[in-house]
Amino acid sequence: MDVIGIGSAFVDYFIKTDEAFLKKLGLKPEDDFLFKEKKISKNDIFDKLKVLTKSPGGISVNTIAALAKLNIKVGYCGVIGKDINGDFWTKNIGNIDLSRIKRVGKTSICACLLTSQGKKRTFLSEVNPTDFDFLKNIDLNYLKSAKFIHLGPLILNTKDGIKHTVKLIRRISKPLISFSPSILYIAEGPQKLYKIFEKTYILFLNQKEIKYLTGQKPEFGSKSLLKYGPEIVVCTLAERGALITTFKNQFYSPRFDVDNIVDTTGAGDAFAAGFLYGLIKGKSLRWSANFANGLAAKSLTDLGLHWLKTARLS
Repeated sequence: MDVIGIGSAFVDYFIKTDEAFLKKLGLKPEDDFLFKEKKISKNDIFDKLKVLTKSPGGISVNTIAALAKLNIKVGYCGVIGKDINGDFWTKNIGNIDLSRIKRVGKTSICACLLTSQGKKRTFLSEVNPTDFDFLKNIDLNYLKSAKFIHLGPLILNTKDGIKHTVKLIRRISKPLISFSPSILYIAEGPQKLYKIFEKTYILFLNQKEIKYLTGQKPEFGSKSLLKYGPEIVVCTLAERGALITTFKNQFYSPRFDVDNIVDTTGAGDAFAAGFLYGLIKGKSLRWSANFANGLAAKSLTDLGLHWLKTARLS
C-alpha cells in the first residue's frame, strides 16, 4: 500500500448561489460551518437552491481519489453511512481499497455553496454521528503497511478529532505522515496541533492557515513551523502557486494558467495528491511541486471529483 487516507468522508452537493443569499443566512464566502453551528436547516438550502451535481468528498478523500487515478495504490480508513448516500460514495470513489471502512450511521454531507463563478466556496456540513467508529479495533498492521498516511480532519467534533488523531499516530511509527489540518483543526489553536506536527513529515497548508497558525507571512511562517516537527511545509498560494519549505531550502513553484475556472473546491487536496505522487515516485521536491500545481489546475475545471473522469493526468 502506498497511501492510506484518514479523515471525515462526505458526499458533497454543489450549489450555485450569490452573496446576498449567504448574507440572509449569516454567512459569507469561504465560511466553513456545521449546519447545527449556524442553526441553519438543510431545507433552507436544498428546498430553495438547485443542486448542480454531487460527488464523493472530504479532504483526505479528495487526495487519495486523485492518487488512485494516478495508479497509486491507496486505501481509506473511515466511516461511510449505511444509506443511499453511502452507496453513492462507495460506487463513485474510484479504485480505492475500502476493506477497512465501516458502514454505519448516516453518511456525512456537505453543501458546497459556490459564488463568484465558482471561485469562492462556503461549506455547510452535517456529520455522521458515528464518524469516530472506525477507530474502534482499527487494523494497525494495515496502517503500518503504507508508505504514507494522509491525515485530514475528523469533523464530528474537532477537539475530540485532534485527540483521537494524536492517540492513533502514537501507535504507529513506520509510515510517513502527511497532514492537511484545514482551518477546522487550526481554529482550535496551534497548541492543540503540536503533538500531531511532531509526527508529521509533510504539512499541507494554505496562506490563510499559515497566518492563523503563526501570525506571519508564508515565507516566515513556514520556516517557523519546521521547529515543531514537519520536515516539509507546503503552503498553497492560489494564483501565486505554492511555497515549499524545508530546513535546507525554500522555493516557489508557479501556478498553471486555467482559462475557465469552474470550482476551486479541493484544489489544495489535488495539489497534495500531486506532491505525494512525486515523492512516492522518487522525484525531487521541485518536480513534485510543479506536477502538483498542474494537477491542482486540472481540478479547477469541473465540480468536485468529476475532473478525474475527464482530465488527462499523465
